[in-house]
Order: sequence, then structure tokens, then C-alpha cells
Amino acid sequence: MIKQRHPLDGVRADGWFDRVLSGVPALGRLCSGVGEALVALSLVAGYRIVSASVDRNTSAVSELQWVRDVPDGPEVQAAGTPDELRDAVIASLLREEEYPALRGPVDDDALRAIVGVRTILLAPLFGIDMRALLVGEEGILLALGADDGEVEVPLPEVRKFLGARVVEVLRAARPRTVSVDLAQLDAVCQASAEGRDDDVIAVMAPQFGTLMSYLRTPDGAAMGPEARAVVARALVALGRSLMRLERADECGDAFRLAAQYAQDGPAAAEVYLHLGESLLTLGRPAEAIGPLRRATALDPTLRATVRPSLARCYLDTGRAVAAAGVIEELRAEGCDVTSLDSRASAALGEALVRWRWAREGRRPVVVPIDGTMVCAEG
Repeated sequence: MIKQRHPLDGVRADGWFDRVLSGVPALGRLCSGVGEALVALSLVAGYRIVSASVDRNTSAVSELQWVRDVPDGPEVQAAGTPDELRDAVIASLLREEEYPALRGPVDDDALRAIVGVRTILLAPLFGIDMRALLVGEEGILLALGADDGEVEVPLPEVRKFLGARVVEVLRAARPRTVSVDLAQLDAVCQASAEGRDDDVIAVMAPQFGTLMSYLRTPDGAAMGPEARAVVARALVALGRSLMRLERADECGDAFRLAAQYAQDGPAAAEVYLHLGESLLTLGRPAEAIGPLRRATALDPTLRATVRPSLARCYLDTGRAVAAAGVIEELRAEGCDVTSLDSRASAALGEALVRWRWAREGRRPVVVPIDGTMVCAEG
């Protein structure tokens, strides 16, 4: 099958970390204290370590101070142990990113955007020789150098492999268990329900990176449904608190991780409900439809709660006919649908009136004098 081949010679970043080390001697000394992997991967994730404190008794690095680059925003300063920075770096590098489609002229800037800067920087760190981007009917692939020539691998699979290697490198020497205290779950959820967001975040936020990586371990994969539900509900509490604090990206990450833990277990319907409502609040109604419908499929008792939000999603995405069906169900149950109904009427006009009359067994009649449409019994 013929594929379009776009060489990546102008995009590759081979040897970038060595060049950084040669230009900043202090980083070499830092590598000897916390390891090259943490220093290099921190830079990829947008964290710059600015100072390190050494324990006089053990000569080990006990605390780090770092600055995080935030796109289109001010730098964020923080401090913590090397383990805490590892957790933060893992969480950042495992976070899903959006990539543009391949359109227009395929120059180096376009290739860099499609492959992603994160992938470009991680590939040489893990010995991946990216030679070309291939476009065919099966999607976008990367041509990677191999002993016997080249292999073609789907781009998402390369990203998935790199994410797994990040976790392996930063965690391999010291296996970790989930450090969230599950016995505190009721207190966390109660604090979220009472709006004590700082208390929720103080307990849950430090665990987030660990919880992301834990799913990739054998212990994480072997978790039972009840244990998964415990973690999922705690993450929902974190997401709700972050939403109230208008930390949109972080709350979305919390809800999505909660969905991974919940699967189809006891907490799944609740998780998908909050995920869908958060996406709607963030102005992403098309993405919210799936989770909201999933919530009602898992728990039909949530239909009364979900359907107003689902109708909004349909209206916001131009699916007025689907919205009208949901609105009629709500109207039949005595719900106030005034605002939703006005939006559906504006979108569908006379067609909505005709459809409602048809459902009620009435037929439209046009008055010959002025053309007004009225109804008559069928």
C-alpha cells in the first residue's frame, strides 16, 4: 500500500540532553545526586530544578525546588522531595495531549506539531530512531530505525511505549504502592460535599501521580471492583473540588483517571456523570455526550439527573432533533423545560410544532386568508 513519506531529519532532537548538560555544568552535578533520568524527564515535562538540599548525614538529596513552565501563563514555583517531583513528572508526561490533523503544506513545523514536542524529546532518551512520518489509509505511522532496516509503528503506539518507559525508568528501582489512605475516603468525600476544597486537595493531589502510574503495575491491574470504587470516588471528590476552583485541566484529568479506575464497577455511573457534566461546564458538549449516556446506561435511576444536561449537549452541538426528544420526555414527567424548549423551538421552528401535534394526534391546518397554521383534531 502506497504511503506518503515525510522525512523527520529537520524535526529530530537527537543528543539534545547531552547538549544541555554541556552548556549547564550545574546540571551534571544535579544528575549525580538525583539521577539523569529525573533531570532529563523533568525538562521534557516543563519542570526546571533550580536548587537542591542535601542531607548532611546521608549525603542524599532531601529536597528540591523547581519551576514549572505553564503555557500562556506565569511560572509556577514549588518544592518537595525527589519522589514528589518524580510523581509530578510522571503525571505530566502521562497526561493526554491533543494533536492537530495533517493538513496543508507538510513542512517541519507541521511535522513537529503532529508528532508532538514531547514525543520528539523522549524518543532519543529511550533510543528510538525516528526517521520518517508515514501517512496511509491505516492512519499515521512512524518509520523507526531497526537492526534490519526500518519498522513501521502507529504513532499512538509509540507514544504509549514512551509513557510506559517513563514510568519504568522513574519507578523501577523502588516499587510503590498506592499511598492514599483509603480509610480517609469518607472524610475526603464529605469535605468535597461541604465545599472544603483545600482539605480535599491537600489529601488527594499529592497522590495523583502515584495513582496514574499504579494502574500500569501488576498490583494495579489486579485491584478488585470495591477497591477500584474507593479510589474512583476519591478522585471524583478531587475533580469536583478542582472544578470549583476553576482548575479546568486538572479536574478533567482527575475525572478521566477516576473513569479508568471505575471501569464498570460500583462507582462507574457516578464517575461518568461527573465527567460528562465537567466536560459540559468546560464548553466541550460533544465530548460530554458519551459519558452522560454511559452514566444512564450503567444506572437508569440517573436519567432524571442526566437528561437536562444531555439536552443541553445536543442543543450546543446542533442536534436539535435529538434534544427535542429528550425535552419531550422531561415535559411528560412534569419537569420545567422552559429554557431548553425555547432553544429547541428557535432551532426547529414550525417543524417542532408539527411534530408535537403529530404526537398528540392532531393535524395542522393552514388558514387560507393569512396563511396562519393552526391545528385540528386528527
